[in-house]
Amino acid sequence: MYVRFILLVLALWMFSAPARGQTSWRKKRITVQTDSIVIDTLSLVPGSVTVKSADSVQIDTAIYRLVPEKALLIWKVKPQLQSVWIEYRTFPFLFSRKYFNKDPAIISESVIDNRDQYVYKVSKPENTLFNLGNLSKSGSLSRSIGFGNNQDLSVNSNMVLQLSGKLSNDIEILAAISDDNIPIQPEGNTQQINDFDKVFIQLKRRSTSLIAGDYELRRPDSYFMNFFKRTQGGEISTAYKVKGWDFKTTLAAAVAKGRWARNSINGVESNQGPYRLSGNNGEQYIIILSGSERVYLDGQLLVRGQENDYVIDYNTSELTFTPKRIITQNSRIIVEFEYSDKNYARTLTYFNQEAKGRKLAFRLNYYNEQDNPNQPFLQTLSDNEKQFLKGIGNNISQAYYLNADSVPFNTNEILYKKIDTLGNQNVYVYSTDPQLAKYRLGFSYVGSGNGNYRLNTSSAANGRVFEFVAPVGGVKQGDYEPVTLLVTPKKQQLITLANDYRPNKHTLLSHEIAFSNNDVNLFSTTGNQQNHGIAYRVYGENESRLSGSDSTGLKLKTKLNIELTGANFKAIERYRPVEFERDFNLYGLDTSAVAERLGSFSVGLVKSETRQINYQLTSFNRSEVYSGLQHAVTGMYSVGNYRVSYTGNLLHSSSILNNARFFRQTADVSRKLDSWVIGVNLQQENNRSESKTTNLLDLSSFAFTQYKLYTNNSIGKGAKFRLEYSRRYDKLPSDDALLRSSVADVIESGLELNKNPNSILSVSATYRNVDYRQFVAKQNESTLLGRAEYTLNAFKGLINSYTFYELGTGQEPKREFTYLEVQAGQGVYAWVDYNQNGIKELNEFEIARYPDQARYIRIYQVTNEFISTRYTSVNQTLRLQPSAVIKSKQGMGKLVAKFSSQTELKIDRKFTGENGFAAYNPIDTHIDAADLISLNSYFRNTLFFNRNDPVYGIDINVQQNGSKALLTNGFDTRKRTEAGLRLRWNLVQKTSLTVSFNRGNKRYDSELFTQNNYAIRFNELKPELSYLFNTNFRLTFSGTYGRQQNSALLGGEKNNNLRIGAETRYNILKKGVLTAQLNMVKNRYTGTTNSPVSYELLDGLQPGNNMVWNAGLQRSVANGIQLSVTYEGRKSPGVNVIHTGGVQVRAFF
Repeated sequence: MYVRFILLVLALWMFSAPARGQTSWRKKRITVQTDSIVIDTLSLVPGSVTVKSADSVQIDTAIYRLVPEKALLIWKVKPQLQSVWIEYRTFPFLFSRKYFNKDPAIISESVIDNRDQYVYKVSKPENTLFNLGNLSKSGSLSRSIGFGNNQDLSVNSNMVLQLSGKLSNDIEILAAISDDNIPIQPEGNTQQINDFDKVFIQLKRRSTSLIAGDYELRRPDSYFMNFFKRTQGGEISTAYKVKGWDFKTTLAAAVAKGRWARNSINGVESNQGPYRLSGNNGEQYIIILSGSERVYLDGQLLVRGQENDYVIDYNTSELTFTPKRIITQNSRIIVEFEYSDKNYARTLTYFNQEAKGRKLAFRLNYYNEQDNPNQPFLQTLSDNEKQFLKGIGNNISQAYYLNADSVPFNTNEILYKKIDTLGNQNVYVYSTDPQLAKYRLGFSYVGSGNGNYRLNTSSAANGRVFEFVAPVGGVKQGDYEPVTLLVTPKKQQLITLANDYRPNKHTLLSHEIAFSNNDVNLFSTTGNQQNHGIAYRVYGENESRLSGSDSTGLKLKTKLNIELTGANFKAIERYRPVEFERDFNLYGLDTSAVAERLGSFSVGLVKSETRQINYQLTSFNRSEVYSGLQHAVTGMYSVGNYRVSYTGNLLHSSSILNNARFFRQTADVSRKLDSWVIGVNLQQENNRSESKTTNLLDLSSFAFTQYKLYTNNSIGKGAKFRLEYSRRYDKLPSDDALLRSSVADVIESGLELNKNPNSILSVSATYRNVDYRQFVAKQNESTLLGRAEYTLNAFKGLINSYTFYELGTGQEPKREFTYLEVQAGQGVYAWVDYNQNGIKELNEFEIARYPDQARYIRIYQVTNEFISTRYTSVNQTLRLQPSAVIKSKQGMGKLVAKFSSQTELKIDRKFTGENGFAAYNPIDTHIDAADLISLNSYFRNTLFFNRNDPVYGIDINVQQNGSKALLTNGFDTRKRTEAGLRLRWNLVQKTSLTVSFNRGNKRYDSELFTQNNYAIRFNELKPELSYLFNTNFRLTFSGTYGRQQNSALLGGEKNNNLRIGAETRYNILKKGVLTAQLNMVKNRYTGTTNSPVSYELLDGLQPGNNMVWNAGLQRSVANGIQLSVTYEGRKSPGVNVIHTGGVQVRAFF
C-alpha cells in the first residue's frame, strides 16, 4: 500500500505543493577583514560553495582554500574587496566538533592532583598582549597604509572585538565592538539574520541591566503604544520591590536608525516577485533595516527564509515569495517595516514605569521621537527652501521644489545645459560642453504621464541621464520632473497611562488613556492646533465556571472592550489587527481624520481547547463618515476521530455614499483514519456595496466561494505525504449584478522521505489554472511552482550527490549601474579613457588587474520597469570515488580505484514565452535564446587520476560560465568555456614538475556598446618546476605561453603571450613568511590598441616587453601582533615604473 502511494506522488510531483522541509542552501555577505573566515556553524557540502564579488563576478578558486568540515575559508591571496557573497549548502552537523556524553575535559589536573594542596604555588599569567582575565574574547585590531606613485596615500583601520564573561562576581558583560561602517544590510534569505554591523556593550547586575550601542526598543505592555525600533544609544532597566509592590523602571535615549512604514500590495497572478517596497513619501529607492519587517499574506504572519515563506533584499527593498506561498490576483500582501531615513538627526527618548501589587497594577509610558531641524543629513536646505516649507504648514505632500543648481563644469557629474524650444521654456538637456553644461539637476519620479522628462536608456554616461519629451495636445508624456520632495522635520510624542484591577483570578478590569502630539512640519506653526490628540480604552473580562472542575468543567467567558479616539490622535505604529480596515470594509472610503468609536462584547462557552463556541458583537463608528455593526461566531468541536471548526461574521456598514453587507465564513470538517487525515474545507465571502443615491452595485463589490479537499499522512517514521485540491469561483460586478468572473483550480502535494540519512528526498509543487469569463477580458493563466531536493550517499561513499531544483514564476526588473570612485585598492574596476575625452563613460570601465587601478566600484540601481518571467534554479554536485568500494591492489580494480570525479552545476535562469514543460529544462543554458531574460550558470567537471598519490597525478577539467543581465540599455551577456589538462609529477624527493594546458573561448556581447563586443579563442601552456631546499625555503620557476585571437568579424585582434617567472617562499619558523615573485611578460600584439578588446588580450599591460614583480612579508612581531608588508611593481613600454605598497599591523585578541 505504501509503495502505491509513493509511486503516485512521484508521478504527480510536478503538480504538488511546497514541502515543509528545510533546505540547506544559504547565502551570506561576509566582509573581507581577516585571512580566514568561519562561514557557518555547520559543515559545508563539498563542491557547493561559490564565492562572488558584490556585482556577481565569481572569484577564482585559486586565491582561496576551503576546509568544508570546519566551514572555514582561508584566503591565499586576499581580494581587494570590502565584502564578498558566499553561496553554499550545509550538512546538519559540524563534523569538526567533538560529540560525547561526558566531557573528557572534566578529568582535569585538579581532579587527579595528589600534591599537597596547602603548598603555595605561583600562578603564571597568560602570555597574551591583551590579558582580560576570565573574560572570553575574540577579534582583531588592524591599521594599514597603502601608498604608491600612481595613487594617493590611503589609510584604513579595522577593529572587531567580542567579549563575554564576568567583570566581577555579580557583574556580567556581553559586547560586540567594531569600527566598521558598513553601508549595507545583511541578506534576508534565512530565518536568522547575521547582523555583522551590530555594535553594543551590555552590562548586567542582578535585576539591573545597561546596554549601549545598537539595540532594539520593543513594545511595552500597552494597548495604544506599539513599536519596534532599531536604535543606537543607551538603555537602563531595573526592577525592585517596595512594601509588597513590584516596580520596574526603564529609561532609553538613542538615535533612531529608521522610520516606520506600511505597504499594502495587491498580488499579481503568476508573480512570486520581487515586489518593490516604498517609503512614506513615495521614495522608490530605500534600504530596509534588517529584521524589522513583518510580512502578512491574507492576514497571516509569514516567516522569512528560503526554506519558509519569503526572502527579502534589504538593500534594494525587494520582496520575493518562495514556492511554499503561491501569489495570485486575490492575494492581500501587507508589509510593515523600518527603512533608513537620515534626512535629519533624529533622537528618541523613552520612559517606562510599572508598579504591580496583589490586585492592582499601574503603567506609565512616554515616547518621544523628534527630528532636529538644524541638523539635516541627506538634504541641505537653503533659506528659501526653509521659508517654502514654513509656508506649506501641514500640507507636506505639496513640498515639491525645483532641484536645479548652477555649478562649475566638471567631468565627474551629469550636467545639463538650459535651452528654449518652441513653446517650451527652460528645458534642460544633457551636455558635456564645458561652456554650456552648468546645471546640476535632481529628478523625481512623479508617475507615468505626470512629468516632462524620461530616462534616456541609450546614454553612455556614467550616471542616469534624463531627456525632455514635449507634451502632446497639452498632455504630458514623461514620468520624471526636475523637482525634489523636500522632507520636513517631524516630531511624534505619545504618553499612555494604564491600570489593571484583578479582584480575583477570574476577573480583569483595565483602562488606558493616551495623549499624542504629532507635528509633521517643525518649520511651521500653521495648523499646530491639529497636532494634539487623545484616546481612551476600557476593557474587562471574566471567566465563570458553570459545571465541573476548573480544568475540565464548562466555563462561560465574557469580554467587553470600548475604545474612543480623537480626530487628531496619532499612534506610533499600527495597534489594531492587521486587516482591521478590510474587516470593516474601509478600503476606498474617506480616510480623513475624524473621531472614532469602537466597542465590542463577546460571550463564549469553553469545555476544552477543541470544544468551544464564541459570539462577538462589534460596533465601529467614524463620526458622521462611517458606521458598521459586525456579528462574529467562532466554534470548534471534536469527538472521536472527527473535528469540526467554523468561523463566520456578518457586517452591515454605511458610509457617506454607500450601504454595504459583507458576509464571510470558513468551515472545516476532518476525520482521522489510522495515520491518515481526510478533510473538506469551505471558504466563502460576499461583499455587496450599493450606492445610496442610485441603489446600483458599486464596483468594489465582489464574492467568491472556494471548496477544498485534502488529505495528509505520516506513512511511517521519516516519511510524510500530503495532497490538496481546491476550486474557487470568483464573482465581480457587471450590469448591476455579481457575475462569475473566473474559476481557479489548484492542486498541491508534497512528499518527504528522510528515514535513511544516506538518502533524503523532499519533493513539492503547486499547479494553478485560472479560467476567465468573457466579460473580464483576460487570457486564461496557469502557474507552476515546485521544488525538489535530494541528498544521496550510496555504496559506502562511492556516490555522493546533492540535487536541488526549483521552478516558478515572477518578474525581472530592468537594472542600470554607475561607477563610483573610491580609494585606490579598495575598488574592483579601473577606468580606461578609450576615446581620450576625459569623461567617464559606462563602456570605459574594466575589471582592474592591479591594486593601484582598482579605484571604482559598480553600483546597481533598480528601475520601475519589470518583465514577467518564469524561472528555474538548479544546483547539482556529484562526487564519484571508486576507491571507497574497490580495495583491490592489483589488476583492473587497482587501476579503476585510482580514478575519481567531481562535478558541480549551478544554473539560475529567467525566461518568457510559452514552451510548455520544455521551458523548465533544468540544464538549458542556451544563452542566445530570444526568450532568455536573465542567466547565471556555472559548470565544472574534473576527472582525477591518482589524486592522492604523492608521486604523480593527472587532472582533466571542463568548465563553463555564463551570465546574461537585463539592463535599461539592453542585454549584457558573457560566456566562457574552457577545457584543461594538468600533469603533476614529483621527479625526485625535493623536485616537482607541474604542466597544465588550457584551451577555450570567451565572449562578451552588449546591445548598446557593440564596439566592446569580442569573441576570443585562447590556448595556454604552463609548465612549473619547484624545488624544496628544506622545510623553510622553496623556489619555483614557471613559464606560460598563450595565444589569443578575437573573431575576424569583431576586429581580428590577436596576442601571443610569453611569461617567464620565478617565485620564492621562505618560512621563518614560528615567526612568519617571506615571498617574492618576478615575471617577464612579452606580448606580440596585433590590432588596435586602447580598446576594450586590447585590454582583455593584454591583461592590462602593453605590447612588447613588460615586467611585473611583487614581494611580501608576514611576520609575528610579538605574541598576538602580526605585521604584513606588501609591495608590487610593474614596467611596460612607454609607461613609467609603477610602485604600489602597503603596511598593515594587526593585533589579535
